[in-house]
Amino acid sequence: MPKRNKISPFGLFCLVYLSRIVVSLTAVSSMTYGAIGADLLISLVISLGLTLVLSLPAVYCYAKGKNPFDNGFVGLLYLLFFIFLSSVNISRFSYFASTTLNPETKAWLFVVIIAVCAWYCCKLGIEALTRFAGFAFLLTVIGIIFVVSMNIKGYREINLYPVVTNSTGVILRNAVILSSNTAELAYLLCLRDRVNGYALKSFVGGIIGAYATLFTIILIMLGIMGDGARLEDFPVFTLFQMTKINYLERLDVLHISFWITGIFIKTVLLQYCAAISIKRFNMNKKCTVIGVITFALTVVMLQTGLSLKASPIILNIPFWIFCVLIPLITLVFGKRKSTNEAN
Repeated sequence: MPKRNKISPFGLFCLVYLSRIVVSLTAVSSMTYGAIGADLLISLVISLGLTLVLSLPAVYCYAKGKNPFDNGFVGLLYLLFFIFLSSVNISRFSYFASTTLNPETKAWLFVVIIAVCAWYCCKLGIEALTRFAGFAFLLTVIGIIFVVSMNIKGYREINLYPVVTNSTGVILRNAVILSSNTAELAYLLCLRDRVNGYALKSFVGGIIGAYATLFTIILIMLGIMGDGARLEDFPVFTLFQMTKINYLERLDVLHISFWITGIFIKTVLLQYCAAISIKRFNMNKKCTVIGVITFALTVVMLQTGLSLKASPIILNIPFWIFCVLIPLITLVFGKRKSTNEAN
């Protein structure tokens, strides 16, 4: 039988890397403010530094053996946080798939498919998910290297100018958005018992690796597309569409493949973290209830368009509360306790 409660540090690296990169690759235009230009690269660099600084409360909680998940009420709040983010990710993918990949298919059908698959994989446990994440990480890296190498001849440095097209306020605002539209800092504390080894190097490495990849892709995208990137709803996807081996073949299938696997892994991970945020109840029952709630909330988000808006309610506030404020309070006032028992 597979080990369903333990993962390697490299497994955590893959989960953090994919979780950080997957949304930004496709939704970079809808998530950010202002015109897409070279100053987005400046925002990325600032965002990396900001993310590392904001991760310090969670990192020190991990190092000192303090964990907000040891408190049952706080664990329940994190359960709601993970369900919320899972619904956001499913609704974003369903919108992308129904408007770009297959406009003839209704968005709710994609929601049903992902929800059912995520529910089943959540029941299999974290170890099985991490095995698949390792494959997805390899697929992603190979695909990105191939696309970059195929497009490098079309790169023109002049397309990056003017380097700054947005105001300083917009650049900083985008940096905050790129830092906060995620949940990796909560993963570190939620999964601390599930990592069979020291997790901090893998955690930090996953974040830095994802930012380096995003920087490279956006640099190539802007160098090739220039102002044309501003006209695209999904400019990174367009870059992959432009990639050809010859005049008859396009490689946008690479983007579709690793983005679908990435969004699936992130969805399952969020639902699994939601399930282990509370100690009570059977794991299978928790996965089922969480799956049903996620599905219902996703449908609401699609109907209202809530997850597609650049709103602080979606992009900022949950992150600051659950990834920064609660770990900071735990670090200052929390007592050193044993971590959560395996569910």
